[in-house]
Amino acid sequence: PYLKLQNQPSWVVTASLHKSGFPADDLFSSIPQGMFANLEGIKTSGSLDYHFDLNIDFDNVDSLTFRSNMEKHDFKIEKMGATDFRMIQSPFTYHAYENGELVRSFVVGESNPNFRSLNQISECLRGAVMFSEDGQFFRHKGFYENAIKASLIQNLKEKRFARGGSTISMQLVKNVFLCRNKTMMRKLEEILIVWLIENNRLVSKERMYETYLNIIEWGPNVYGAEEAAQFYFDKSCDKLSPAEAIFMASIVPRPKKFKLSFNEDGTLKEHLSKYYEKIGYQLHKNGYISDGEFRRLKPEVELKGNAKNYFSDLS
Repeated sequence: PYLKLQNQPSWVVTASLHKSGFPADDLFSSIPQGMFANLEGIKTSGSLDYHFDLNIDFDNVDSLTFRSNMEKHDFKIEKMGATDFRMIQSPFTYHAYENGELVRSFVVGESNPNFRSLNQISECLRGAVMFSEDGQFFRHKGFYENAIKASLIQNLKEKRFARGGSTISMQLVKNVFLCRNKTMMRKLEEILIVWLIENNRLVSKERMYETYLNIIEWGPNVYGAEEAAQFYFDKSCDKLSPAEAIFMASIVPRPKKFKLSFNEDGTLKEHLSKYYEKIGYQLHKNGYISDGEFRRLKPEVELKGNAKNYFSDLS
């Protein structure tokens, strides 16, 4: 590892780590017992290369450079650890926690009447969530360096955690396998699990996205696309209009605060106009909506489900 701190003429941090051709099991067997519960007992073969570079000039944050990449050679998981990550390829029971307490448990599969396969979810909703959360999901292998770099730049500029760089893969792993507490150790375990799943094709991209859309919180005790569509619009998630789909995508980062998107009379707040323009443009550009639908698209929705009871003027 290499680390350099420079404070003249400005603060500059440079860090790097380059290691080629080391036995893969050296990495996984070196994890202290009790640190990463999901990975305990995992056995691997083959070798790995890891390369990391970071440079931050605090007087010119936009020039930040970031690179992190682990490549495999004849890598194979000989034995799964405490958790078999292939479990999400088949129906499983998802447990939703809030502040460390279990609030909901439900099956992610056909036996759950609210479960929807990927092709049963509005194409507009699938596209809107993807372009909002992780537009490169079906192209990357769990990580998107440009998103992480943009997140670091914005957070350093604003001197707070203003933007995350997590991909849908990372969010899924966090929700299904890990606690919600933001710690460095949890983040490292998340990164390793995502790398194992994505680089070894333990779960298909389609099933990962299907699972994600069926488990994410979309309102107060509202989980999954079908529950959310019923909660907001009293309709199935395959019947959503482009405007309704974009609205639902907009509240994924802060589902419990969905009321903040509305005025008291139930109309959407003006600041969402730019979001609608951005996501609408991506939907149109990528063929999710027609020319006519794009021209008619406005940041307007009408609450018809139980969500309207949160507004005195509507209930």
